[in-house]
This record gives sequence, C-alpha cells and structure tokens, in this order.
Amino acid sequence: MEYRPLGHTGLQVSEIGFGCGNVGGLMIRGEHGDQVRAVARAMELGINYFDTASSYGNGQSETNLGRVLKELGADVYVGTKFRVTTHEPGQIKKMSLPRWKRAWPGCNESRWT
Repeated sequence: MEYRPLGHTGLQVSEIGFGCGNVGGLMIRGEHGDQVRAVARAMELGINYFDTASSYGNGQSETNLGRVLKELGADVYVGTKFRVTTHEPGQIKKMSLPRWKRAWPGCNESRWT
C-alpha cells in the first residue's frame, strides 16, 4: 500500500480509503461479522483511512465502524462529515463526537479540534 501526507497534519494515510457510505451499505445494513471481516481485511492490506458521515444511515455507519474498530483494536484514521446550518455553528463537536465516544471509548478527541 502506498501512503501520502494528509495536508500539513503530519499524518500518513493510505492512498486507498475504505468508504462506509450508502452505496455499498455494508457499514449501515451489513451483518456485524461481515463488517468485522471487511474492515480487518482492509487493514491487513494496509488501508488506514476510513471515510464515514453522520448522514450515512442516520449515524449507523459511524456507530458500526466505531464498534468494529474498537473490537479490532484498530489504530487507524477516520474521516467523518456532518452538516452545520447557519443557526448551529457552536454545535459542531456535539454532532458526531458523542456517538464515537460511546462506540469507541479510545477515540482520540484531539483529532476533533
């Protein structure tokens, strides 16, 4: 697997990421065992970047991915996205971080700032 710098963060992420969205739907509608096997295989192949969003399955993708990563003891990078309307800019951390901390207590909060 080839890796590239993620902007100026100093992080090296895999050129191929693991998408956790609605198109394939594995991390939303898949069986837990299939989710674990797919994520484990991706990590075996060197994938260290996982892409999700709070809108994927109304948060189910984030929850399931966090659960699987915790189960596997993964040390990977997760990119998530969320929508902020003009009346809620102060709510950014409250949108996805609590769900991640419940599913994956080892989540590094410093990456959310």
